[in-house]
Amino acid sequence: MSVRDQILQATLDLCAQRGIAATSLQDIADASNCSKANVVYHFSHKEELINEALTPSLDATEKLLEAASLQGLATESDRVAFAQDLVRLLVNHRLATHIVITHPYFVDSVPALKRAQALMERMADLVSQHSAGEHDRLRLGIVISGVTYVLVSAAILGVESLDETELTEMLTEAVTAMVQSDQQSVGTLN
Repeated sequence: MSVRDQILQATLDLCAQRGIAATSLQDIADASNCSKANVVYHFSHKEELINEALTPSLDATEKLLEAASLQGLATESDRVAFAQDLVRLLVNHRLATHIVITHPYFVDSVPALKRAQALMERMADLVSQHSAGEHDRLRLGIVISGVTYVLVSAAILGVESLDETELTEMLTEAVTAMVQSDQQSVGTLN
């Protein structure tokens, strides 16, 4: 792993664990086993560093939304496929998603957080097109936050012994149940 990649990974680890405000460039340098000067050589300030660290997650979210928008969520199989893709995204980008969810108040200083907020709104809009509306937008937020919490806090919840595949299957089952009940809710409201 390159020094730049070590710095980005240390940023995700520390900001997810401590928070953005409590993580300094020196902390990131120490965690990535390099000097603060080396961190500043690669990234001129902390906001740029956080922006870069979150970008792969946001790019993956953008691709998920584009695919789901093209495919739609009208059928049960479309909704199940979306749930599976969403869980894969959350598993693969758990630290970045945790940072996005827990730091909305940095939206004005970190462009990636502003982008994340817009992507979350697009996802909620997409889901609510095939659901019971506001009730299911709220449920989507709860599911994303809950899955992210489970992934980041596995030790606290006592599920750290689950292997990645088993954990992904369990989370997919829970998210799929939420997505499927969205359509059932629409049926009862009509």
